[in-house]
Amino acid sequence: MRYKTLVLLLLVSNTTWAYTIKGRVNIGDEWQAQIYMAAIEKLSDYYRASADLIINVAAVQADGSFVLEGDNLPDEPLFYRLYLMKEQNTEYDACLYVGGDDHNFIHVILDNDGVLEIVADSSFYSPFGNYRMEGSRDNALMRELARIVYPSFNFYKIKFPTELRLSEEKLHQDLRHFIDSTDLILPTLAAINNTNFDEFFEQDSDFYIRYGERLKAALPNSSYTKHYLRKLSYYSYEEGSATPLWMKVLLALLSGLLLFALFVISRLQAALKQAQQQQAEKEAIPPPVTTKEADIFDRLTLKEREILTLIRAGKSNKEIASELFVEVSTVKSHINKLYTKLQVSNRKEAMKKALELEQL
Repeated sequence: MRYKTLVLLLLVSNTTWAYTIKGRVNIGDEWQAQIYMAAIEKLSDYYRASADLIINVAAVQADGSFVLEGDNLPDEPLFYRLYLMKEQNTEYDACLYVGGDDHNFIHVILDNDGVLEIVADSSFYSPFGNYRMEGSRDNALMRELARIVYPSFNFYKIKFPTELRLSEEKLHQDLRHFIDSTDLILPTLAAINNTNFDEFFEQDSDFYIRYGERLKAALPNSSYTKHYLRKLSYYSYEEGSATPLWMKVLLALLSGLLLFALFVISRLQAALKQAQQQQAEKEAIPPPVTTKEADIFDRLTLKEREILTLIRAGKSNKEIASELFVEVSTVKSHINKLYTKLQVSNRKEAMKKALELEQL
């Protein structure tokens, strides 16, 4: 059979310094015969495939087997990602595919003494399809977390707003339950990093703040703690302070100024065009603007207005996520709601509707 069962073994070396990762992946013609190991040094890198994160690479044999060895891991356990790339990609434009036949990565927690076994379902086509993980409690919990999170990447396919809202709320509650019922800190950190801060922080701020205290107590010197608290500070107040964070206020102000600037530009363009029209066109009475059309813009949230502005500017989902400091999955969720409110079905129609709204 061309596509082999994945069997990944992370074994402790007889020495005190080396790590060894052995395994077997399902590999077809569309996948390169190499497997990459990436270090997740920042929480924002959790789903970022970039050449500057790679710390090891190994050849994948015809039967899917490989061996990764080295002595370059820190003493403390950290997040790492193993992934394959498609033939058309390089280290500099690699993609992470979630779910389905193209699922090409896993997240694990490792140190130089790690022992882990991962076995994929041989009936699946993807390199890491329906895998199970044994040998480490941390990584058993990471596998449990993956079963919760991966289906959420298909939220963008949901067409009905109520169904989307209920699905997002269920995911949030499932992640909360996972975090509250788990005593190991890194799996819970991975879980809270997968929650939708934009959607749920306001209604569940105490939960996020309490977790920050838990993280500081467990990992006071970790860079992960610093990154989480920095993200927390963007969405919340500093503990004991009644003053909003300057960054959140500044971003909101800049967003408003940008929206106003686009509005003024569109008005000037409309006035110039009108001045160039013939007299008969000037005297033509335009159709009245309905209350429904005039209210569309008012129904958009601030975040939706920001995203609509960036869509109008031709930004991709990845570029929008980078500018707004959120995950791509969060941007997709907002765009889905935005399409519903604008009564459009794709990006081109959304850009056209944005232009129409600017001219009201």
